[in-house]
This record gives sequence, structure tokens and C-alpha cells, in this order.
Amino acid sequence: MYDKLKKLLDGDNDQCDENLWIEMKTNSKLLTLKKKEVLVSIGSTKKYVYFVAEGSLVTSTVSTEGENKTVWFHLDDLFYMATCTDSYFDGTPTKFELKALEKSTVIRFSKESFDAWILKYPSFNRFYIEGITKDSLLMQELRTLKLISSTKEFIAILQDKHPSLVKRVSSKNMAHFLGISPEWYSKLKNQK
Repeated sequence: MYDKLKKLLDGDNDQCDENLWIEMKTNSKLLTLKKKEVLVSIGSTKKYVYFVAEGSLVTSTVSTEGENKTVWFHLDDLFYMATCTDSYFDGTPTKFELKALEKSTVIRFSKESFDAWILKYPSFNRFYIEGITKDSLLMQELRTLKLISSTKEFIAILQDKHPSLVKRVSSKNMAHFLGISPEWYSKLKNQK
């Protein structure tokens, strides 16, 4: 399960510092989650980041009306780093839930470890900043497209540019994310 992470850390040309790799394996925990198993509950304080080695997670919250709202997805091939940012950065009880969409394996790291590696290992600092920047830009692009496109157009964009989201995320979860019914989502998804 660590192989994918090692490949990402190695990058295109650089090899991951061997001492960093030893520290990462030593200071992490491999967690196996069942489908629909909650990794982080609303109201908890978790200063962890989770690398999705296999499977997928959903980030959700509860609206003021008490409805469960899908916020984002983390798949082993897209947005593979997950955390509850309020708890992770501020140390406050989180407003979010992280849950497995399917049987999943994640590697858990503490914020304390990440912060130490950022200062100690320039290659990890670069990996961290490049990863956050890349994911932030893509999230911003997708959120903008979601706002300016019709639902049908947005689904077509996802099918074209990010097919794993459409293929692997259930109609129910994708519909929650889009703010439509699962039936309507399925109808739109199957229109060409």
C-alpha cells in the first residue's frame, strides 16, 4: 500500500530521501475501512492527513436544515490526500465527516509529522506545496465549472476530464454533491 505514495514522492526525476521514507513508514498507520465506515466524525478534533492508497472517501457536512451535504471526494487516483481542514489547521472540532465510499485503505499521518518533514526535507516541502497547489487549482476549477455550467454540462465535463469521479462515485453521492436527485443525476449522466 505504500508503493503508490513512494512513487509520488520519488517524482519524475528525484528519489525520495531514504531517511524521510523510513520516518514516513515509521510515523504512519495503515487503516483499512469498510464501505460506509466513518473515518472522522463531525465534532471530533483530528489533526491527521490521510493518503488514499486504495478506494475512495467522501467529505460531507450537515446543513442548517439537518441535511447531509456532500462537499468533496477523495479517490486513490484523484484528490488522494484527505483531511478535515478546520480541525487539522485550527485544532477546532470539525464540521465535516470523512467516510469510505467503498472498501478503502488509507495511510494516516499526523500534522506534527508533516510539519516536521516540511522543515527537515526540502523534497517533502516541494512535494507538499506542489500537491496542495495542484489540488487547490483543480478544486477551484471544478467548483467554478459547477457554478457556471448547467448540471448536464458539468456532468459531461466530469465524464470527459475526470471519468473516475463519474464511474466510481455512486449516483446518490454525486447527486448530493450536485444538489439534485439520484434519479435525475442518472438520467443526465446517461444522456449523450
